[in-house]
Amino acid sequence: MQLLEDRVAIITGGSGALGRVLTEYFLQAGAKVAVPYVVDAEIPLLNQRLANRFPANQIATYRCDVGVESEVAALIDRVAGQWGKIDILVNLVGGFWGGFPITETSLADWNAMFDINLKPTFLCCRAAVPAMKKNGYGRIVSVSSRTGLTGAGDFAAYAVAKGAIRTFTASLAEEVLGDGINVNAIAPSTIDTEANRKAMPKAKHENWVKPEDIARTIGYLCSEDCAVTSGAVVPVYGRA
Repeated sequence: MQLLEDRVAIITGGSGALGRVLTEYFLQAGAKVAVPYVVDAEIPLLNQRLANRFPANQIATYRCDVGVESEVAALIDRVAGQWGKIDILVNLVGGFWGGFPITETSLADWNAMFDINLKPTFLCCRAAVPAMKKNGYGRIVSVSSRTGLTGAGDFAAYAVAKGAIRTFTASLAEEVLGDGINVNAIAPSTIDTEANRKAMPKAKHENWVKPEDIARTIGYLCSEDCAVTSGAVVPVYGRA
């Protein structure tokens, strides 16, 4: 039996750099995967990676902004309607730009870090949990960050928003403890993607955490093998 056989998973950000690797991993592990997206150009890249190696009824893409409440609600209804249940939610959507001291951080930039990182995680979890409760089973994995655990000078808005995901994870895990739903998070350091290599060409890329390693960690957290771990934040730092 495959690790995620017959599970229905929603992977937000599943068409992005890390998301494409995770989507492929979940499909290989036997899951049915729903990928909401907003960037049209990412879908051909996802299709290129998958290269028609999986049945058409094993994957579905939905145009959906997971930062918009009504669109998230519609997404949950469509996925549950198509496959009859929702077992797994992976919240990959997030982002970062700029770095400023707190005294130079605008309110707009502060709010933007929460809107792009914490808000989608909150909206998707809130919408998906009732469907998971209905079946008495669920796995949720969200993405904090290394700076979210440690703090970081000149990056407070991002660090605090990612740190809030850690607290959100612990809070939700406690709320659904008796419902068969496990809620965990990962905390990556710099991920070895093409975009990050271009942004930091002189860094030691070989020390960065690989998307494939992150995918395996998330896969375990979403599997039945991870039955007694909930409320945890798992560091995935590579060798950096």
